[in-house]
Amino acid sequence: MRAKVESLDTTKSLDERLADFLFELLSVEPFLSWMGQPNRARNLATLSELINVFQRYYHYSVLTDKNIRSLRLQFFNSFMRLLHEGGMNEYEDPDQPFPRGCVQVMTIHQSKGLEFPVVVVGSLANQMSTGKVVDKDLGPYYSRPAYEPESRITAFDRMRLHYVAFSRPEKILVLTCDQQPKSHFDPIWSGLQQWPYVQKDLLASQGFSFKQKLPPKKSFSFTGDLKVYETCPRQYEMYRHYDFTPSRSAVIFFGLLVHQTIEAIHRMVLSGRLIEVDEQMIADLLEFNFKHLAKKDVRPIGQEAKASALRQVINYFDNNRDQLQRVIETEVDVSLEKDDYILSGSVDLLMADDGSLEILDFKASKRPPAGHFSLETYYQQLCIYAHILQSRLNRTPDRLLLYWTAESEVSNALMEFPYNEADVKGAMEHFDSVVQKIQALDFQVTKTPEKSTCKECDFKSFCVSKGTIDRKAVL
Repeated sequence: MRAKVESLDTTKSLDERLADFLFELLSVEPFLSWMGQPNRARNLATLSELINVFQRYYHYSVLTDKNIRSLRLQFFNSFMRLLHEGGMNEYEDPDQPFPRGCVQVMTIHQSKGLEFPVVVVGSLANQMSTGKVVDKDLGPYYSRPAYEPESRITAFDRMRLHYVAFSRPEKILVLTCDQQPKSHFDPIWSGLQQWPYVQKDLLASQGFSFKQKLPPKKSFSFTGDLKVYETCPRQYEMYRHYDFTPSRSAVIFFGLLVHQTIEAIHRMVLSGRLIEVDEQMIADLLEFNFKHLAKKDVRPIGQEAKASALRQVINYFDNNRDQLQRVIETEVDVSLEKDDYILSGSVDLLMADDGSLEILDFKASKRPPAGHFSLETYYQQLCIYAHILQSRLNRTPDRLLLYWTAESEVSNALMEFPYNEADVKGAMEHFDSVVQKIQALDFQVTKTPEKSTCKECDFKSFCVSKGTIDRKAVL
């Protein structure tokens, strides 16, 4: 990595970002071992997100001889210094915010609205801060008169704060202090039984028996979960389970740009404005979506790719103008509750005619050759959407359609699959089996992914070090 940076001169630039260097570091010690420790792996994932924020905020796309010095100063002296001085919270699992066998430590303010079987309140000897001085200075400017006497504001603040703390326990409140508490606690403190004498009788009288609260069901989708897992279980582990932020995502940007612009056209059709749509309006819609995507975490595409996206959208509109009146819904968010998870998805387009129902999904690429493995995957996706709609709307789709926007002729762009109940059932059984593996944290790579997948993956160096793939496969 140092050699790459030192090789820079005024005529060169590296087609690499700061985040790329982080992913290379994961292939060497101690980071390689840390990746096998869930908490440390999640902290590294947080670091990847922070680096992405830095790159976006300071507008560093690639490394050049002109920006390498300013990047170093801004990253270490400004960005990392701010994080170091401000502090960072440790990772907390959103599905298990209160892990079994662990003691939750929090401030009184953080505990608002929560309850626990046993609550221990400390710091009873600390001097509490108060807003009395602020109220005194700003009092003349308030639009309302003071509703508490200045001499009692501190006492009222103290009562409000500790009412929150003392009302959190379901069974037992424990007050503790390493020195004599403040005098305002005397009426409470002096009347309580002390620990050595209360330990046996009080705990026995409570008859502790608590039911563990089950975490809410997680949501799984075809594109966000099944497809990623089947492409590579390790990619799923890193990007979906640990939440690493990808360094590069131009392909994602291109697909989103095409999808969102076509969706905008469909929404104009649904609002009765089809007659207003022309090439200039489509160009304006695409430009609007481009600017908004560029502000997100997605890496922008170049002008040539942007022009290609525009051609695809205009071609789709020109070839299907007469069919757009059949559109009944676009980007339909659908979900279905299963036994141990929630099945979710987003259907690109629903079309109807004389009582029929058609599901159409867009692919911003050329149509693959017959027998290509991806066709079976996309057919499964359509079957899963059909299953959700059938369960929610009690309607069986008549046709399942794919549309390849990079094809110039409709005959090549539109691909039809008949609705087959047995295939829908098989797709759902397969989806269930993949979800079970994900829930069991089974991320073993038993089959080497396609070479193109590994070449574009941020974790290729990591997988080489782990022996999952050969270095020659990603050169």
